[in-house]
Amino acid sequence: MSPLLIDSYKREIDYLRLSITDRCNLRCIYCMPQKGIQLLSRSEILTFEEIIKIVQILVELGIKKIRITGGEPLVRDNFLDLIGKIKKIKGIEDISLTTNGILLNKYLPRLYELDVKRINISLDSLDPVKYKEITRGGEISEVLNGISNAINIGFSSIKINIVMTVLLDKEDIWKFIKLTIDNPIDIRFIEMMPVLGLGSIECSSTSNIMDSNSAKLNNFTKNSIKEIFLIMGKMGKYYKIKKPIGYGPAVYYKIEGGKGNIGFIFNDKNCCSSCNRIRLTPGGTIKLCLFSDKEFDIKRKIRSKINTEEIKIDLMNFVKTKSENRQCSQNFNTADSIKISNFMNQIGG
Repeated sequence: MSPLLIDSYKREIDYLRLSITDRCNLRCIYCMPQKGIQLLSRSEILTFEEIIKIVQILVELGIKKIRITGGEPLVRDNFLDLIGKIKKIKGIEDISLTTNGILLNKYLPRLYELDVKRINISLDSLDPVKYKEITRGGEISEVLNGISNAINIGFSSIKINIVMTVLLDKEDIWKFIKLTIDNPIDIRFIEMMPVLGLGSIECSSTSNIMDSNSAKLNNFTKNSIKEIFLIMGKMGKYYKIKKPIGYGPAVYYKIEGGKGNIGFIFNDKNCCSSCNRIRLTPGGTIKLCLFSDKEFDIKRKIRSKINTEEIKIDLMNFVKTKSENRQCSQNFNTADSIKISNFMNQIGG
């Protein structure tokens, strides 16, 4: 079937990030205030039936790959039933999952049976004390048990996402890189983006470096990346991997003899040139970009019983408005900082 979701820059949209809840069992310092936020009411959140109907529409328009996200997707009741129903939709080639890993161990066998073989786990430090500080109370042992058992069960792709906060130090970097030498795990160091408003919403309890001062933040991340490459060089000879791994913008390297890979997701507008994704929020709106306020309220159309073919036409026209890159977003300012319209748990990680 020829793709029908094509933007004005000839990019074929075939990847959906599906956020099934805005709830989360952690309060990471760069994501959510310690006191939490105003959550959506149950009536505002898409039902499983609505999600299935929307996914069916999107698949008929060319969506082939789906990543289940949140919030924390594993906290939604009966989420495995939802994945099972999505799996039955003809045309979906890949279903993957992003999680903080706290509840992962409990669900690994069933996820494997459902053919969810690719898992991304958010883990910003391997030090139990720092992990608890970053997550405001998380127990790292629960996450590490899940990772270990995922390896033993045989998941085809296990990726650890590491947001480079001020708490990331040399010891963390050494430990993460060693994980890739000893285990079939990919780690990805993710540059913190200079997002406006983090200070005012009190997401950070550790440093002013995570505010809208982009010059300070950019200097921090550049130094951190330089440090990572220095440590990689001390741990062995490494080389850049030319073949893409997965469907995202990460650039990967491998230390010779290592079982896994070391990736970087850079805060670079050039990554947008190959963007093939859209997001469905738990509240039922489709977003073309994390940094755009443009939304398509598909939940309202579904609940109003708008004709499916009419919805498809509107969606195709909506995708045409996708920006060329994040700097074309109305939320990009001259200080190279970006404003997001909502907390990440409400948009979808």
